[in-house]
Amino acid sequence: MEDHTYAFEDSQLEVVEVVDDVIERIIARSTERGLSELEVYVVKTNIRVFTVANDKIIEASSSVDHDIGLRGSIGKRVGAIRLNNLPRNPDEALDSLIPVVKSSPEDPYWSGFASDAKAPLKVEAYDPRIGKMTEEEYVELLKATMERLKEPGLRRGVEKAFVAEGLLMASDLEVTISNTHGVCRSMKKSIVTIWLTLNILKNGSQSDYGLVYNKGILDQGELERKALESGERALLFFNSKPIESGEYEVVFEPTQTGLILQFSLAPAFSGLNILENRSPLRSKLGEVVFSDKVSIRDNPELRGGVGTRGFDDEGVATSNKRVVDKGVFKTILHSHYTAKRMNTDSTGNGIRTHPAAQPQPGFTNLELEPGSGNLEEFTRDLKKGIVVYDIIGYWMSDPFTGSVKATVTHGLLVENGVVVKPVKGVVIGGSIYDWLSRNLVSVGGDSVVNGNASTPSILISSVKVAGK
Repeated sequence: MEDHTYAFEDSQLEVVEVVDDVIERIIARSTERGLSELEVYVVKTNIRVFTVANDKIIEASSSVDHDIGLRGSIGKRVGAIRLNNLPRNPDEALDSLIPVVKSSPEDPYWSGFASDAKAPLKVEAYDPRIGKMTEEEYVELLKATMERLKEPGLRRGVEKAFVAEGLLMASDLEVTISNTHGVCRSMKKSIVTIWLTLNILKNGSQSDYGLVYNKGILDQGELERKALESGERALLFFNSKPIESGEYEVVFEPTQTGLILQFSLAPAFSGLNILENRSPLRSKLGEVVFSDKVSIRDNPELRGGVGTRGFDDEGVATSNKRVVDKGVFKTILHSHYTAKRMNTDSTGNGIRTHPAAQPQPGFTNLELEPGSGNLEEFTRDLKKGIVVYDIIGYWMSDPFTGSVKATVTHGLLVENGVVVKPVKGVVIGGSIYDWLSRNLVSVGGDSVVNGNASTPSILISSVKVAGK
């Protein structure tokens, strides 16, 4: 689908006015102008950003952004434009949209926009404190978090501890979806993202570790605990080096489990990828595909999840459901479009990358249901293995084959339950389908919410490691 961006600078309408007036007039006018259907998606974001460098808050900024998508169809031709503001005159937007629709190729599978009449799921997706906190309060929160992050190292006598870089970003969002089939949904969402990189120096050596907090709520007690935990972990990685290549047992810290699953596995459940033969799970519905220790949910009710929502990006009600039940593939994730192609109902999983994009099937929040045990217990169980605390390059994994690839930046080599030395610069690889079936030893009970994932530690055997 072709995507165009236009800015109409003469309009200063607030989103409330857009919802109450402009959207209705554009939708009403669209059929008069010859469109078969129209969908309007509006996001207003109030965002505040605080930037950190060398232990100081060096910049603070705030802005209110509007991001608006119009998608229209004429028969089976579908096109979209993206606006910074909606004009007061509906014809201004339609004059830009209609040529895009007319010039778009026909989609033989097009069956229209959603017309779901089910009531949205009632969820808590908005933390009012995130929008109400003043700049001064955020500055104090950030300073306190930085001090907590440095505290373990300073208490242990390091020569220097400082936050090298980082930011705090607080977003307050209003989302509205309307279309010509009577769908009219709105919600408020909040997101707070904090990442801070701690550097510590001791006896001429340097170590670092990053604090990451990315949630839909601000839990200051949890943030303080994570800062102290991250400060403790930074003390583990002085003089990290690669280890010998080979096969190792590997324990993934909870957040790293989430990153691996989101990039190597999650897209395989998409109805579009299954339809277009891009998923290893094609023709596997109802079959055992993983260990019986593995149960995965699409959980739009997850407290603090960035993907928590009562309806998807097409206005279709979401639902809490098992996608994998004790190793059995139970549910394909559908948008309205893919559901119609497979002659079934949408699962409420149409997700957009931006307001003018065609929704693609995806998780609201991916939840790997917890088992028992935790990172420390799994570490003690290792005969010869690596505990992985941080990775990069996981985005190079291939969900269309299930191939996993990532570079360990922070890890520990463990032999017979005893930490031998810190590890970095080794590449781990394998198949996510092997890792979660024959190679899966344990799924922990220590789940952590990060972004739109809730995942625990996992222990996997026979992982290929490319080192020195």
